[in-house]
Amino acid sequence: MKDIQKYDVVILGGGATGMAVATHVRRCRDLSVIVISKDSHVSYSECGIPFKLAGKIQDFDSLIVRTPDFFDKMRIDILLETEAMKIDLFKKEIDLKDREIAFDRLVIATGGKHRIPSNLQQSLDLKGVFTLQTLSDGMKIESALLSAENVVIIGAGAIGVEVAAGIAKRGIGTTLINRSTSVLSRLIDNDMSEIVREHLTSIGVKLITGEFPERIGGQEKVENVILSGKKLPADVVIISTGIVPETGLARKAGISTGELGGIVINDHLQARIGDEFSTDVFAGGDCCEVTDLVTSKKSLMQLAPVARRMATVIADNICDKDTVLGPLLGPSVYVAGDLLIGSVGLTSRKAKAEAMTIVTGYATGVTHSTIFPNSSDIHIKLLFRERYLAGAQVIGNTGVKERIDSLAFMIKKKTTVDEMFTMETCYAPPVGTVVDPLFYAVKDAYRNMKKEKEK
Repeated sequence: MKDIQKYDVVILGGGATGMAVATHVRRCRDLSVIVISKDSHVSYSECGIPFKLAGKIQDFDSLIVRTPDFFDKMRIDILLETEAMKIDLFKKEIDLKDREIAFDRLVIATGGKHRIPSNLQQSLDLKGVFTLQTLSDGMKIESALLSAENVVIIGAGAIGVEVAAGIAKRGIGTTLINRSTSVLSRLIDNDMSEIVREHLTSIGVKLITGEFPERIGGQEKVENVILSGKKLPADVVIISTGIVPETGLARKAGISTGELGGIVINDHLQARIGDEFSTDVFAGGDCCEVTDLVTSKKSLMQLAPVARRMATVIADNICDKDTVLGPLLGPSVYVAGDLLIGSVGLTSRKAKAEAMTIVTGYATGVTHSTIFPNSSDIHIKLLFRERYLAGAQVIGNTGVKERIDSLAFMIKKKTTVDEMFTMETCYAPPVGTVVDPLFYAVKDAYRNMKKEKEK
């Protein structure tokens, strides 16, 4: 018979949501808490791993946010490299390999798992073939890069682009392959994607779009990637073809998942079991579906700030503070070499999929007065729906995050093109221009709206 230990709160998953729930709960109430994670580390910056591979961060220890001593002092128990085998919602127990853990409240924060195309799955056991999600993954890739001459990255989403740029900057031959004809196609429009393409090419990334590998070649170790019948030499292959919600354990327990594969939650982040939402089972992070503020439809927003915000809502409700999570925008910014790429709200692709009519405005300006050194171009694209700002994309070397943050707030406040036309911005030659480039993008949208009306 297995040992049974009882906790007030059991958390499955030691990522951004799970660890933040644990610490928040311990700070607000004297509850017993345990975190169960398949990972070998907890409380580290996943988003920082590409920059360690780029050589911008000295060592992997720098990515550790909280050490085990911190959690010991918080009296949070942690089981690493431990897989939960079964959730019994009736008994309120979690089956582990060697024991059972009973709970009063359960938090499912199991994150996501890699979506590996079927024709590549058989190559995962080859030495030199990697996926990138955990700190351990990053350490293994770093070790392999030390002797690598040719790296092939499959998938030009955010992580693929960041990693490709970083590795190329190290002087290693880098090829980035993407099924779509553009990079970052879920985040930015094709015209903005061309700016990223040019930058990646300029720093040494060989970019192949509109194609996908037939297979990865090699006996015990990777030797090449087969693409359109040709063999691309490869010492290291990184598969970065997307993340899907990790919900297998939850589904087997009877917890509902939605059309996108994520756990169904209400605004208190309580999981749905059958036709009702449980008051004792919560879920948050990459394994859940949230509501998109612009489309009002379900979405997967697999972003660290979203995970952290969901953790606060879960912990508050466990601590009997009535807190809800409303619809989200999920603003994001990524770094590819020297280029910052920001996006929020609608893209043209998403608008077309939702049959939404949009008008766009575009402008290119400079980050600050050219009388000061290091001024560079910044590209701004705005998307309006019925005169309301509904999406924005900004690309440049500086000033991207700040603009995306403010534009996200404007979308949330339902700002119109007319209101943006009267906006005021500050100016000093070292940090800005007399007329911010954002104003010219608004002006372009205003003109385009007038043209549409005259048709």
